[in-house]
Amino acid sequence: MKKSSVILLSVILVVVIGMLASLMDAGNYATFADAAEQSGQNVTIIGELNKSKPIMYNPETNANRTEFYVVDKDDVEQKVIFHDAKPRDIEKSEEITMEGRMIDGEFHAVHILLKCPSKYETSEIGIKEPLETSFEAPIPE
Repeated sequence: MKKSSVILLSVILVVVIGMLASLMDAGNYATFADAAEQSGQNVTIIGELNKSKPIMYNPETNANRTEFYVVDKDDVEQKVIFHDAKPRDIEKSEEITMEGRMIDGEFHAVHILLKCPSKYETSEIGIKEPLETSFEAPIPE
């Protein structure tokens, strides 16, 4: 076998192993404790907004910073800093899925997906699941 063939097969093997590893990780959601352990790496966390604490957003000071508190599936509350404008209807959300990382004891979210309740009765229109809304930083054209 030629040396170039061995190198090519090795590269293909590494790529396939990397893809398999990322697929196995894709279905796992982290907690704030996991995010703290994996400092510097993006993780995805599902939680609920703590509605008893205020959502801090002041567009006059910084229009790309929203702060709020989320409770994860382990009942751990954490301050979240979202680096974008306040998502519309975040107060009405049932569940928040966030992608981001822990920095200095705070979770910095770069993507947020809100699971909001339907404004219609599910029996009226046949909806089985609440609608989801995704928020990301806008992409310049």
